[in-house]
Amino acid sequence: VVFAFEHPTQEVFFNTLDICHRTGVNAKVHHSHADTVLTTGIETGDLVDIDIEPWDWQSHVFKRAFDILFALVGLFVLAPIMLLAAAAIKLDDGGPILYAQQRTAEFGDVFTVYKFRTMVPDGESAEPIDDAENDRITRVGRYLRATHLDEIPQLLAILGGKMSVVGPRAAWVDEEAEIESELSSWRKRWFVKPGLTGLAQINGVTSTDPDEKLRYDLAYIRNQSFWFDLRIVLRQLWMVFTDAIAILR
Repeated sequence: VVFAFEHPTQEVFFNTLDICHRTGVNAKVHHSHADTVLTTGIETGDLVDIDIEPWDWQSHVFKRAFDILFALVGLFVLAPIMLLAAAAIKLDDGGPILYAQQRTAEFGDVFTVYKFRTMVPDGESAEPIDDAENDRITRVGRYLRATHLDEIPQLLAILGGKMSVVGPRAAWVDEEAEIESELSSWRKRWFVKPGLTGLAQINGVTSTDPDEKLRYDLAYIRNQSFWFDLRIVLRQLWMVFTDAIAILR
């Protein structure tokens, strides 16, 4: 299949890619539009092969097995902390405990992600903003964000297969629309499942710097492997541990 959309919408473009992926059909794009897709680097005249599946099947099996094991162990071990966090949020301002948001998944799909609420109700904004400058974050929310404990409910999305432990951060759909309007190659991030952590996250890069974030995300996609994932997870766990110790001190 040759992709010849002049101005493809996210839904049309990635639904077509998903069909190609599920049916084993090779996909190509004209080289002048190659900056919007993940490519293999193989060209046939004016056409470039789209890299629909960056993982080989063995790595894919290992990754999925690791995701399920990590999520199950995490939910079991962190169950007492989840109860404490829920109680603290409720006692702080009486608002809802969980926060739901539409995020972008693999192939541009949309799913609902749940996190512990860390901001005042209806305090979200599509414009990326640094936590230090965000006055909408609650008192309890600052502790949850500093220790990354607000992310725990996302383990459910990992169990459901919409997310992976490691991958590009699942960004809010409204936020991504703004970024993509300025950065056409942003769509390359959607060729893999979003992750709880990733190369950009462990290097402290967020959507407030989309160019740098994209650079890290593409570096991960190009070099991803089960062992690379494991190193990223260990680094993230160490960062969470040191952040928690710093807060206790």
